[in-house]
Amino acid sequence: MAATRAGSRACEIFTTLEYGPVPESHACALAWLDTQDRHLGHYVNGRWLKPEHRSSVPCQDPITGENLASCLQAQTEDVAGAVEAARTSLENWSTQPGAFRAQHLTRLAKMIQKHQRLLWTLESLVTGRAIREVRDRDVPLAQQLLQHHAVQAHTQEEALAGWEPLGVIGLILPPTFCFLEMMWRICPALAVGCTVVVLVPPASPTPLLVAQLAGELGQFPGILNVISGPASLGPVLASQPGIQKVAFCGAIEDGRALRRALAGQGPELGLALGAESLLLLMETADVDSAVEGVVDAAWSDRSPGGLRLLIQESVWDETMRRLQARMGRLRGGRGLDGAVDMGARGAAARDLAQRYVREAQSQGAQVFQAGSMPPDSPFFPPSLVSDLPPASPCTQAEVPWPLVVASPFRTAKEALAMANWTPRGGSASVWSERLGQALELAYGLQMGTVWINAHGLRDPAVPTGGCKESGSSWHGGPDGLYEYLRPSGTPTRLPYLSENLNYDTFGLAVPSTLPAGPETGLSPAPPYGLFVGGRFQAPAARSSRPIRDSQGDLHGYVAEGGAKDIRGAVEAAHQAAPGWVGKSPGARAALLWALAAALQRRESTLVSRLERHGVELKVAKAEVELSVRRLRAWGARVQAPGCTLQVAELKGPVLRLQEPLGVLAIVCPEEWPLLAFMSLLAPALAHGNTVVLVPSGACPIPALEVCQDMATLLPGGLVNVVTGDRDHLTRCLALHQDIQALWYFGSAQGSQFVEWASAGNLKPVWVNRGCPRVWDQDAEGAGPELGLRAARTKALWLPMGD
Repeated sequence: MAATRAGSRACEIFTTLEYGPVPESHACALAWLDTQDRHLGHYVNGRWLKPEHRSSVPCQDPITGENLASCLQAQTEDVAGAVEAARTSLENWSTQPGAFRAQHLTRLAKMIQKHQRLLWTLESLVTGRAIREVRDRDVPLAQQLLQHHAVQAHTQEEALAGWEPLGVIGLILPPTFCFLEMMWRICPALAVGCTVVVLVPPASPTPLLVAQLAGELGQFPGILNVISGPASLGPVLASQPGIQKVAFCGAIEDGRALRRALAGQGPELGLALGAESLLLLMETADVDSAVEGVVDAAWSDRSPGGLRLLIQESVWDETMRRLQARMGRLRGGRGLDGAVDMGARGAAARDLAQRYVREAQSQGAQVFQAGSMPPDSPFFPPSLVSDLPPASPCTQAEVPWPLVVASPFRTAKEALAMANWTPRGGSASVWSERLGQALELAYGLQMGTVWINAHGLRDPAVPTGGCKESGSSWHGGPDGLYEYLRPSGTPTRLPYLSENLNYDTFGLAVPSTLPAGPETGLSPAPPYGLFVGGRFQAPAARSSRPIRDSQGDLHGYVAEGGAKDIRGAVEAAHQAAPGWVGKSPGARAALLWALAAALQRRESTLVSRLERHGVELKVAKAEVELSVRRLRAWGARVQAPGCTLQVAELKGPVLRLQEPLGVLAIVCPEEWPLLAFMSLLAPALAHGNTVVLVPSGACPIPALEVCQDMATLLPGGLVNVVTGDRDHLTRCLALHQDIQALWYFGSAQGSQFVEWASAGNLKPVWVNRGCPRVWDQDAEGAGPELGLRAARTKALWLPMGD
């Protein structure tokens, strides 16, 4: 690892072409800290708050250890005051015309431009990152974000008709990159009419500076409030009255703990977790360009995390040789030096990298480091880890900054399997000069963002997010706006926490069941089995439950499914997924229309079934007719593979792809047994998902009647219907690690359990919190929200040129 040299003579510089130091003065940052007497509090409602009797932590230069300032730690009453300020400002801010909010965001962008030197100097000084990246990348991008979302606010009334702002948003930021992460999220939130309370880690003054600049604009001082405190205040922030959503950025385990802590609290939770990215290098790649891509991804202070590098065996030796040579030319030093590639990120980041290296070496890995550092040095050299056994714990663990973990592969199919094997799905890049091969790999990667022959490109118009354990929230593009919107007329989210809910026992006590058929007398009809893998089959427990009509008379028997049956249904859904995803939108639409026709032919039978459960004849006919219309409507709205975005200053398009979630589990509501079943099934199938459903417990027979047509029309395993005790089946689905998403429409306790149990694999969930939904109204039963919930976005970058 090279270092910048001072005092070289001119002739030596021309001979060696070495870089000299380019120090940036930090006097403006110190002067701003002096305006606060080197004692930073919280910025709430347009003014600084420095309450007494609060603990503080030092804000230090990560290179020299010099104390730059002290930062107060928030307590519960400080959080409550910030939320109250945001609630007070919400009524005025959310009712302003979009054009007015656009003007306000434009003024803030100009304010940031005016103070840009202060921003990039302060950020580099306190984080240790290379000022070149902050100055040339982060601060200009922050201005672009404000300007882009000002345009979106201006057109909101037309483009987002039928949607309204969520309300007060709580934002919890990570220790690194918190300035840019904050800008990605507050811009869309403010643009659509929300107000924000930001909880920043201790000793993070840059977000406080941004809040001060926003407050100095006047008129709406409480729309952006920033408080400083530990992440343990996250549940406190979420429990404040009025908070409608919490957006969390940080470590995966912290996100998992927050998911469990917020179960039943009321606010929606958006997670953006982890920082690791992936780079896939094929033998057809330009190796020199790919090596520079590795530098951009891991060793240029652009990325908050490390890199997992997959290299095709035929170019393994050559790539490793060039990587090691390039590592030796990287320049490390103080972040305020403009000639530095890598700065330092403090003791916590250094210790994390050291632990990973030691564990990898203990598991048989080889580690190459560009230079050595003394034990007490704040710097950590760029490191390349290889020969890590596939089964070692470090192979599955997240790679920290500034490490690159390299592994070889033989074929493209093997590379795809290795890339998708990890539980994280944030961002990746594919390097190949064969565009067809690169596109095939990019489409197959389970990632939120994929670049081809580039890495780390960002633009406000392009959505960025992840899947699997990387979270399911989005920022940028239209997807980032929908994160802070809800359908007009949606009630405010309120806590529904059940203090007496025992997570360990919920759904374990299954009621006593009967043998598969009636014990005495004749059954009105043969017992219905479970619909799994395209056919009816007996449950594993060989038991059934009686279904009674509105008069209490026996209507029939349905199978009593359990954990083993859920496992079989999920396995069948996984087996059917590749074939269904591979079908064209037209083919999926044709099958939905065929199912609608079959439903229409079965109308008289379904109406009589509904009548036996107390549904009036007129309402029963309307329910069947509306179910048919829902299938046809989603058949007509089957999403095309995606749309194309054109990014400013980029040659080549960005594809915004709509991909299926995977295996989607749905627990249907008790009411509207046929209409709700079809209203949830249709969008799931239209977007390419395979489905495991639990129908209405009180009236499951209409759904099972429809399964007889599904057996002949749909591929086996595409739709699987399991009957039984709802709480028990919900428990099995929520704890299942191979289910990619879960929708639950049932009790408040069931909703709370689903939110808590989903933390296992961090699957996205949609729960009704015990509130009934009006399924016969198109706004709730067939609105765009269902389509947004049934798919995830992938941004595929296709840059062109040199």
